[in-house]
Amino acid sequence: MTNDAVVTAPAHSHLGEVTVTAPGIGLRAIGAASRVYARVVADSSIVTALSPARPRRNVGYEFEAVVDDTIDEAEDVRSLLLSRRDGMPLPTWLPGAHIDITTPSGRVRQYSLAGRPAGRYRISVRKIPSGSASTEIHTLTRGDVLRVRGPRNAFPMAEAEHYLFVAAGIGITPIRSMIERAVQDGARWTLYYHGRSRASLPFVAALQRMALTSHGHVVVKTDDADGLPIPADIVDLGMGTSAMYVCGPAALSSRLRDEALRSTAVREFHTELFTPAAVVDGMPFVLQLDRSGDTVEVGAQETALDALRRSRPDQPYSCRQGFCGACVVGFVGGRVEHRDRVLTETERENSLTLCVSRGAVEGEVLVLDL
Repeated sequence: MTNDAVVTAPAHSHLGEVTVTAPGIGLRAIGAASRVYARVVADSSIVTALSPARPRRNVGYEFEAVVDDTIDEAEDVRSLLLSRRDGMPLPTWLPGAHIDITTPSGRVRQYSLAGRPAGRYRISVRKIPSGSASTEIHTLTRGDVLRVRGPRNAFPMAEAEHYLFVAAGIGITPIRSMIERAVQDGARWTLYYHGRSRASLPFVAALQRMALTSHGHVVVKTDDADGLPIPADIVDLGMGTSAMYVCGPAALSSRLRDEALRSTAVREFHTELFTPAAVVDGMPFVLQLDRSGDTVEVGAQETALDALRRSRPDQPYSCRQGFCGACVVGFVGGRVEHRDRVLTETERENSLTLCVSRGAVEGEVLVLDL
């Protein structure tokens, strides 16, 4: 899950044929708050130690949660309402946040938090025929216990004059929390919501009620009745000052991003991806493990994490996109190209994120504190 911002406004740098500015004050403030939050959480004594070799030892709150209730939302979509097993308040969160869920069988998956950030956590899971974790989650009942880590947010919501939300299928989960916030703030918003069929789309009635009682508008389209989404038509729902938030398949998100770059209807573009982006601009380098003396070669199209896990399959990780900090290790030598969004400049002097950071030049030897 990654957040990609594209701003089309008078600016100082260029992306293709569209000018790009730095994020606005609201986005910068949220980013700063997120970094402060991440540092507080990471250094807290109540979080779980993941690796004795890492300077940043703790990532996120971790606790046991109990299933309070289950709700069938749509065809093959079920929501779980969760509370802490020990009765303590749940960690607070902002729209766009997600949590890591460890199922009773030990499978780990990330799920966006839906609804309002108060009271119990709510996750909504679509059952995938070949998905072992989603199938297991759909068998859970009241009283079952899950391990929860988080929340974390790689999809923060900035202030805007108008929001254009785009959700495809179960991608509505983080978008719903953003809509709840827009309604609370009295902001103008438009939702384009697309799925296979009407029966497969959760929350439609609730979203339409929110639109009727706020400055909102909902457009629902389905493959069986309307055909595939048309990116140009979706982007045209923007109002020039719109911040566009997209959650859905990578192919759709990419097409919408390209269309947003060509349009004046959207000022900002943000998207959340469910899988890490492929390494397309890397160079081979070498990891040297300082304690054991072992070396690991990292290919141009693979991550240091993947290479290291060939010999150390228990090496911790979570997001694989450089924002959670679970795979951070210390390093004692070499030049690093940092690509993360979690470490401070000071921390980057002796730490790196295995999932995205690389050697600064081809053949670089990075000596890790492992």
